[in-house]
Amino acid sequence: DFCLSRGLGDVYKRQDNGTDAETPAICARLGAQHHRSEANLGGAGGFALAILLALAQGADQVWLWDDDGWPEAEDCLARLLAFQQATGAAIAAPLVLDAEDPRSCAFAFRFAGRSTCDRAEVTVKPVIDGHAHLFNGALIPAETFHRHGVPDLRFFIRGDEVEFMLRVQRAGGRVATLTAATARHPSGRREAYPILGGRLHAVYPPDELRRATMYRNRGYIFPRYGQAHLLAADVVRYAIFFLGRRRPDWAGYRAWLHATWQGLRGRLGRPPQSTLARQQASTPLRSDCGIVDDVPGGRHAVTGTSQMVEGRERVSS
Repeated sequence: DFCLSRGLGDVYKRQDNGTDAETPAICARLGAQHHRSEANLGGAGGFALAILLALAQGADQVWLWDDDGWPEAEDCLARLLAFQQATGAAIAAPLVLDAEDPRSCAFAFRFAGRSTCDRAEVTVKPVIDGHAHLFNGALIPAETFHRHGVPDLRFFIRGDEVEFMLRVQRAGGRVATLTAATARHPSGRREAYPILGGRLHAVYPPDELRRATMYRNRGYIFPRYGQAHLLAADVVRYAIFFLGRRRPDWAGYRAWLHATWQGLRGRLGRPPQSTLARQQASTPLRSDCGIVDDVPGGRHAVTGTSQMVEGRERVSS
């Protein structure tokens, strides 16, 4: 409830495919609109739906949030808005800090061939052009969506944000991280395993569905956006990660090969319903939400996501 409790939002728009009976009551308490999606659209489709609803209600700007992220300070939106209006950036994003340690970034930046999460190193630059960690607090003007489209629901999860950023950049849109505007999010390093003495990292999500969609989406995105070198690096990193151990994980390696090959062939789309049902029984996937927010200078929409956690729905932003 961060944004609403600080007067940033006055209409809350929510889409979800969960069954939590508390959802309508929470929205009513917040003075919110409740929009239920009967289909599991994944994070990609959820963001796309929330964005389209915001645009349909006349939003000039959309402030995007992941389910477990939040603005660190009350001036986060104001800083992003001032930067976007001064520069015309297609995507203006905050620096995303580790939820547990604000001295570290939640996600790494790469400078001069070296990755770092050290906030002190990163904030030497007031603006980092060409990269943003979406969708954690990114402010995006409506014109960006009208010109470049919305996140592609075919990616489902794990990759839609990367493809959207690259799509905007390829068409000439400016993407920038404003390091004076800060947000918080759990560290992505929990899923990153160093190999070759830390020169490479293999990202290994905690469940089979997230792994499969991430591998597939990387296989699709990299060669189509001039990043074949990153696909080549994946060949090395995952061969070492799965096979370069005392007990090689051949099953894991074959799963990576299969999913990557599916992406190379352009086989995108939502996972089969049977796969989604198994996933929901173990670690339920997120559904989606948004806040429409009137602030000085135009009509702005704040969109985010929610997630089923241990059987209860957590509402953020």
